[in-house]
Amino acid sequence: MRFVPTLSFLLVLLINLSPVGSREGAAQVPSARFGIGFNSMLSSADGLGVGFRGRASAPVNSDLSIAIDLGFTGFVLGGRRNADYIFDPQLSAIINLPSTPNRLGYVLFGMGGYIPVGTDSDDEQNGPTVHIGIGWVHALQETSLYYEVNPALIVGEDNVDIAIPVRIGVIF
Repeated sequence: MRFVPTLSFLLVLLINLSPVGSREGAAQVPSARFGIGFNSMLSSADGLGVGFRGRASAPVNSDLSIAIDLGFTGFVLGGRRNADYIFDPQLSAIINLPSTPNRLGYVLFGMGGYIPVGTDSDDEQNGPTVHIGIGWVHALQETSLYYEVNPALIVGEDNVDIAIPVRIGVIF
């Protein structure tokens, strides 16, 4: 797989950017957060798809977090036989915007990949991605509801496509 070096780089970068400090400092920093959700994605390469996503984020400070996402989208509107499936990992910086007691806005940006899976065709659009988006978190009782729009440029060998995912999910 051509993207193994890219995924390895994303993992090493996430580990290196994670907050590290003394026990006293670590006790004062909020803990890592995990989220799961659903997405719909409009892609100039594949059309309209639906999928799911997981995210783990670690705060650097009260304004900035580093996150790694793993997503899987199926473009199945043409039926299973003609379906395309995409694995789209992302490494993101998340900047919190001024908030109200029950709602927080954020901006996220970073890089990732658009990797077709389960297909034998070599003409599928694939490549690294660059993304920037905006989202909101609403506090619930013990979890939070998030929704976001996170457009990405898919940088292929011969052209550039765009993917526009709309996501909704729960943060633990």
